Amino acid sequence: MSSSYRWVILSVCTLGFMQTHIHRVGFAPLIPTFVADLRLTYAAAGAIMTAYFWTYTAVQVPIGLLVDRWGARRVMLAFMAILVVGAALFPLSRTYAQSLLARALVGLGAAAVWVPSLRLISEWFRADERGRVIGILSAGGGLGGTSALLLIPLLADRWGWRWGYAATLVPVLITLALFALFVRGGEEPAGISPGGGGAALRRVLGTGVIWWFNVSVLLFYGAYFSMVTWLPTFLVNALRVTPAQAGFVTSLLTAGTIVSWPLAGLLTDRIGRRKWIYLFSQLMSVAVSLVFALAGPHLSFAGAAGVALAAGILFGGMITPVVMVTELFPRELAGTASGIVNTFCFVGSLTIPVLLGRVVDITGSFPAAFLVAAGVQSLAFGTACLTRDTGRRAAPA
Repeated sequence: MSSSYRWVILSVCTLGFMQTHIHRVGFAPLIPTFVADLRLTYAAAGAIMTAYFWTYTAVQVPIGLLVDRWGARRVMLAFMAILVVGAALFPLSRTYAQSLLARALVGLGAAAVWVPSLRLISEWFRADERGRVIGILSAGGGLGGTSALLLIPLLADRWGWRWGYAATLVPVLITLALFALFVRGGEEPAGISPGGGGAALRRVLGTGVIWWFNVSVLLFYGAYFSMVTWLPTFLVNALRVTPAQAGFVTSLLTAGTIVSWPLAGLLTDRIGRRKWIYLFSQLMSVAVSLVFALAGPHLSFAGAAGVALAAGILFGGMITPVVMVTELFPRELAGTASGIVNTFCFVGSLTIPVLLGRVVDITGSFPAAFLVAAGVQSLAFGTACLTRDTGRRAAPA
């Protein structure tokens, strides 16, 4: 536990989580190009964006079970290799169907970084460090998303979208090599309760409070990724900026989380409570959605950038449900529980962006979609109020 090698483990896992976010949001700045070139509806473009989440979501529970049974390292290596294949195929796609298939394969490959990383963190770090450590891991996602939103539009402008996206293969290959060379631990199973994976699922799903976490993160993360998905297109249409400029503004949202996610984790470790930080971020997400809905078309470029950066800084509490859920269950159920909650995160992420794209198709209004997002975030806040605080100063379970 005291070994300095644990920071090597965390660094490599964080780099891996960067790759998942590069490919998670890297298509968003390209949406205006796809809508124009392929004559797609916004709902169809949203489907390409969310195809990543179809497979990512479908395998979260199986991955949790695999991690608990086979260990983290083996699972990470196998799935990262699939990510390499998907990332290579996407820029080669020539049709809408091929794009969907390649994005789905990328999502499948990216699906086994987060849950195995949580298993490794539970093995290498003390309980009173987990908030800040999971925050650092999460910041890798913010860094990856920011890099994608900034660099992919610039590379696409210079080389075309295919070569611009193909450049993302380089960091994925480097990460796969680092996983193989440096990740240690998590190789032995934590132990499955009698009855195997089915019994583990029943134990976790039979814990009533987890359902408030499930519904809350479904709504919160779904609305958050809707914002990341549609903000670039909204800015191009409303403010008449270039896709690269729109990607820059959206990148400020993810850039803010690079700071706010580790800070939120550190605060929850220090104050001994986690739920209040989560509720604060939920309220701020409602406020930001309302700003884009009501004032968005009238914002200047600088004003839109300021709102996006503030959103990223205020959304740090997004990571706290992950910490809370890992603390609700014993170590042998940690992978299963994390996989279940992560599934609900991405059920929201694959459905709500398409729903809001449909709102735009019907109304012709991005502000209307952001208004719906504010309603979704309000429901998320209501369910978050019913979750259980697991900090050291929380009431006993």
